[in-house]
Amino acid sequence: MLLKHQHGVRKHVAEWGGDLELDEAEGYARLKELDVDEDIREQLPTIIEKRQLNYPTTLLVVLLRKQLIEHQRFSIENMLRVNRTDIHEQLTNFLNAGQTDEAKIRDRIDESINTLERYGLLRSLGSEGNEYEVRRILNSFVDIEFISEFEEKLRQYALTYFKHAPDHDAD
Repeated sequence: MLLKHQHGVRKHVAEWGGDLELDEAEGYARLKELDVDEDIREQLPTIIEKRQLNYPTTLLVVLLRKQLIEHQRFSIENMLRVNRTDIHEQLTNFLNAGQTDEAKIRDRIDESINTLERYGLLRSLGSEGNEYEVRRILNSFVDIEFISEFEEKLRQYALTYFKHAPDHDAD
């Protein structure tokens, strides 16, 4: 239906400063705000709420997007599957710095997984919630430029952290 009526939908959402992003090949659509001047934006209704993700959730998004890139490049399967255990292992390496409470780290990772599931970027593939499909709509939220900027911030943080971290080998 959306493909059939996309012109009318685009026209309608343009009236309130929105746009329809439709990727027929990937099988998703989303509404987004157009980039307009601030004075024009103030006159338009706020239909799409923007939410800033916390660090662990942003990190998970970037890691999943990188996996999706590799999967699309090298796999013949259509769906990228990830499991909770692998996600925990990947994120624990990043979140362990300065943290000693493993239960707290696990809870933060589970919270990030649940957030991405609520936003429709992950879809549970079973009743136990241990395996997920990484939804291709993630491609439209995270581009290569964002990944590069995020990785640069991580590098800068690591340089700063390790420069000021106590030397554990100096006993």
